[in-house]
Formats: sequence, C-alpha cells, structure tokens
Amino acid sequence: MAKKMSLFSGSQIRWLLRPLSAILLILIVWGCGAVPELKEGSEGAFVRLPFVRILIENNSKSITITSGAQFSLECTKHDKSMVYQTSQPITFRQSGGSISVRTSRNLLGDGFSDVIVIPRSNKGFLSYQGKRYRGMLKVVPYGTNLRLVNVVHMDDYLKGVVPPEIGFVGEKEFEAIKAQAVAARTYSMSHLSQYPGEPFDMKSDISDQVYHGIEVEKPIVSQAVDETSGYVIKYHGEFINAYYHSTCGGYTDDIDAVWDKAPEPYLRAVNDSAYCSWSKYYNWKESYTAGQLKIMIEQFLSSERGRVVDIGDILDMEVRSHTAGGRIAELVVTTSRGNYSFKGDRIRWVVKRSSNPEMILESARFKINATHSNSGKLVRVDLNGGGYGHGVGMCQCGALGMARDGWKYKDILTFYYKGVEIVKLY
Repeated sequence: MAKKMSLFSGSQIRWLLRPLSAILLILIVWGCGAVPELKEGSEGAFVRLPFVRILIENNSKSITITSGAQFSLECTKHDKSMVYQTSQPITFRQSGGSISVRTSRNLLGDGFSDVIVIPRSNKGFLSYQGKRYRGMLKVVPYGTNLRLVNVVHMDDYLKGVVPPEIGFVGEKEFEAIKAQAVAARTYSMSHLSQYPGEPFDMKSDISDQVYHGIEVEKPIVSQAVDETSGYVIKYHGEFINAYYHSTCGGYTDDIDAVWDKAPEPYLRAVNDSAYCSWSKYYNWKESYTAGQLKIMIEQFLSSERGRVVDIGDILDMEVRSHTAGGRIAELVVTTSRGNYSFKGDRIRWVVKRSSNPEMILESARFKINATHSNSGKLVRVDLNGGGYGHGVGMCQCGALGMARDGWKYKDILTFYYKGVEIVKLY
C-alpha cells in the first residue's frame, strides 16, 4: 500500500499558527479596525494552505521592506510578541545575534528573535529590493547577518516560477503551460522537507526553481496555474521527481544514465523528435582548438581535486558508450599523461561552450569530429550536437510542440513521465 503523506511537517504547522497569533494580536490591539480574518481559501493578510517557504535573501547585514499599503509586524522577543502597524519602509538589522527594527526616523525595538511582516489587505504586496511578493515575509538572524523568507501559497509561488521556465507563450501553448505548472508544483511538493532544520523549504535560485515574485507574473500563466490548482504527478502513490529541461534534441533519457541516481520507471528515454525539432537548440555546433580543450579540462580537474592538474597534450577524444537517449554515457580524453574518463551529464561541466566558456555545454548529446596533426596530436575538435539541458523528464519545447498540435496537458505529462497518475492533492 502507498504510504500516506502529510502535506505539512510540524514546523510548517507552527509557521501557520504564528501568522494566526499575529492576526489575533492585531485584533486585540486595534479593536474594530479593518483587519482581514485568517481563513483557508479566501484572500487576506494571511497564508492559505498549502504554503511554501522560499529563501529570498540568504546573508545580508540589512533588509528593508516596503509596501504600497499598510502592513503589520509581529516581532518576537523571549517568546512574547509585539505587533506594530505602519505604511513606512521598515529596516531590519542584525544586532548581537538578534534583530533591530527601525523606520526611517525611529527605532521600534531590538532584541527580536524573528519578525513576520504581514500585509493588511489583499492588494498590499510587500517589496524587497524592488521586487514585490505575495504572502508574508519573515526575517530571521543568520550568523552575523539576516535571512529573508517569503511564506506564500503554493499556487502564488508557482505564478512567480513558471513564466521564466516556460518562456514566451500564447494561447496555442496553453496546455503546455498547464503541464509545466503541474510539473513545477509536483517538484515543489516533493521537496518541502529537503532542508531539515532550516526556516525555508525552497531556494529562489537554480538550486531549486528560479522564483522572481510578482514582477514576472503573466495572466496566461496565472490562469494555467489556477486551472490546474492542486494537481500533482504521482507514481504508486508517491510524488515523482518531476525533472524537466529545455530541449531534448529528439530523445529524453534514463535518469540513471545521466546522473548517479537510482533508476526510476517513470523517467525513461522517450522519442519526441516530432515535437521539439522546432527549437533553436535542436541542433547546435561548437568548435575548439586543442589548447582550448586543454584549459577547460585542466580547470575542471583542478577545481574538483583541489590542486593544479596538468594533463599534458591531448591526443584524442573518444566516445566509449551512449545512453538510451543518444547522449554520451562515457567520454575518454587520451593525453600524453594518461587517460581521463568523464561520464553522463558531468561532461557538460568539463567541456564548456567554445562561444562562452563561462557556460556549460548545451547538452551531452553530440558527435565528435576530431582533427589530428601528422604527429598524432589533437589539433581541433568540432562537436555536432542537439538539445539543451540534462535531458531527463519533460522536454519543455516538446511539450510546447505537442500543445500546438492539440495535446492536452495530462497527455503531455503521461508521455514524458511513464506510468504516472495526475491526481488532485488540494
């Protein structure tokens, strides 16, 4: 039988109760003022279920939060809460392991262990460094600095995640947007407990999913998120690892062939060449001199081993094996000082782009055309490749192609994730 899973851990439930206590305190302090009630599923100055905690700022001496409307501060000191109301910018600073709170003119207080910032209306978004966020913001000490965490409903979080992930889209791609929303929701729900002991569930960068708050929201994407609200992908009753990438180049791949991870029956190679061939990354070329490759490989190995590595002269590059999806499973570089083997998606970090060495290679799905000197040394290498990204799970460009061809979002998802169920969680 499938194990039943709780949507929230004990620490997350306590997070929800904290805002409730803040609202009750506001009601006591300001009497009959127009303070929104805490209710599940209605708009107001609270966090609806299910919520997610996103790390917005990880290590800052000072944090200033603003809003275009009134907001409240619940400041905790020695397990007691003090509540303030303001519409002015508020600055938080680390002070002796705790938090001080100031307006532009006055010190409101110090010695606080944490502060929750709560908008007092459903349009009173909070802002940090020019970006607006839905839900609440929490400030906590972090060493000698501060952290900022956004506590927000899962679907509102996705409205700030999906737009940059799916790119420019229109009505023809609406089903692909819905598929992306469900994949991103599944990823999020399956990672809520990935940072034990931390005051956040997700990071706002590529460590998890890039999140930009309200500024990147698009009406068509928000509509797709709302229409798929609560839907997630499960395999045998458990959340799947809903990996996705830009362009597979014709074939996705087995997860265990790309990374050093256990096989997953739902993450297997599938052929979608009929749908992602329109992508500008479906085919690509990169060219290198032997000197450029030597520098790239030595930089990678030196960084990995913590010491300077000299590989000598490169004599050849050979593909030893391929994955089911046509990516390189093992690449061997033969040099005057020995052989160096690189496997799976790691290859993209070893051989970076010739056009931009700061960026990893588009994909590990490529063929090698090597040119040698009369003495047998490698002179030049041309790569003819296809795809962009790791190649595991849903191909976003393939999903867009399917949507244009009339596919529905559930059919898109079950094409890329084999044997799964699309279920409504909330």
